[in-house]
Amino acid sequence: MTTASVATKLTREENELLEKLAKEYGFLSKSEAIRSAIRLYLDLFSLEPKDRLRMLRLINELIAPSRKTVSELMEELHAEEEA
Repeated sequence: MTTASVATKLTREENELLEKLAKEYGFLSKSEAIRSAIRLYLDLFSLEPKDRLRMLRLINELIAPSRKTVSELMEELHAEEEA
């Protein structure tokens, strides 16, 4: 595997949020959290638009759950596919 180093500048707020997320989700470091986020983004980018939307919705539900049940969410997806 070829590796590359990339540097970025974050605002204080972004850095604090990144530290919080890294701890909350059990990443070993902020760098590991960033690597995982980049891999996730690249994986999502490789999907077809409909599949990408589905995955983003699932991720959103994991991070910020709504009051909807899984069956309600699935019904919404099927309704959108039929439209």
